[in-house]
Amino acid sequence: MEKEQNKSINIQFCILSALGIIFVVDGHLNNSYLDIGGLLPYYSFHIPLFAFISGYFYRSGSEQDLVRYGKHKFKRLMVPYFLWNLFYGCLAWLLRRHGFTFGEPVTIRNLFVEPFVHGYQFILNHAAWFVPTLFLTELAYGTLQRFLKGWKSGAACLALGAAGIHIAKCTGAEAFWLTLIKVMFLIPLYGAGHLYRTRLEKRDTLGNLQYFSVILGAAMVLAGSGRVLIYAVSNCRDFTGYFLPYITAALGIGFWLRVARILVPAFQNSRTVLFLGRNTYDIMMHHMTVFLMIKAVYAFFASREILFTSFDFNAYRTDFYYCFLPRGLSQLKVFYLLAGLSVPLVFERGIRYLGQRLFPRIGAEISAKLPKKPVDNQRDRC
Repeated sequence: MEKEQNKSINIQFCILSALGIIFVVDGHLNNSYLDIGGLLPYYSFHIPLFAFISGYFYRSGSEQDLVRYGKHKFKRLMVPYFLWNLFYGCLAWLLRRHGFTFGEPVTIRNLFVEPFVHGYQFILNHAAWFVPTLFLTELAYGTLQRFLKGWKSGAACLALGAAGIHIAKCTGAEAFWLTLIKVMFLIPLYGAGHLYRTRLEKRDTLGNLQYFSVILGAAMVLAGSGRVLIYAVSNCRDFTGYFLPYITAALGIGFWLRVARILVPAFQNSRTVLFLGRNTYDIMMHHMTVFLMIKAVYAFFASREILFTSFDFNAYRTDFYYCFLPRGLSQLKVFYLLAGLSVPLVFERGIRYLGQRLFPRIGAEISAKLPKKPVDNQRDRC
């Protein structure tokens, strides 16, 4: 039964999603366990990677009914986001009452408008800024597909991306412009995922040695050029050139796409990896709060002068990115990493279990209403 279920899941892209969220969490620790010696830095491709993965699962024909498509995406992406945003707004308010300084007040703007602008309104869940941006990107791409197909669509996506970078360089990235630039920048990457599934995947047959030689060779050339390769999509202020960000994104995505394919036989029956790859939303939403929880444990012992006497209470309350490491051992960042990946999954599983136990009738009714469609080519789920 389990094997039959796994056949309906795209194992390669589940592994790719799992790798992607590891890059995100590790990057927020100012760490680089998997950047291939600096050749493929996380901030040169990891957010584009998630846009690519989302584009891969775009269903051709969705553009024929954009209203229905938009409603589906809103329920799937934005409804959970708004609920968690309210939760974290209240939590930030509570923390400020106890001496912490991060997070903004709970207002209508911070609950429903600011998520589409910068997404850092309550800090605790700021890593999820990508969710509203992805929602807008999916709507924009669906609208574009309604009017353009084939190479015209690809050319239009790339032109929009370059135009977005141009706007960022000329006008800066504030308020409305930041929202627009993020969407314009991500559209080519989302479209690349769709293009890969529909046109390129069946032609992706180059041998591993040649494949990795091309990618790593190109990465070495770029590293040797001395140009700045990393950029932050969240603020759109550090782009180098108009197309270099897409080149570095293509190298990082291409490298890990093939790695994920190679890892399929090893992890195709791994429940942990599949669960990780299919629940990146929860990790992206909660892992920064998990880091704060870890620091709270350190603070508890430090306040009693039992352990961790070098703990900086001022930084703990004022600097959300403060990362306490006992004895200054950077190796202990792996503890933060593992907790940031696992605790949100345990939390999600617990909420699901409680929901089934407390509201079994509602859960059964929802399940009965879900469409029983065959999976398209066994590739529609991750």
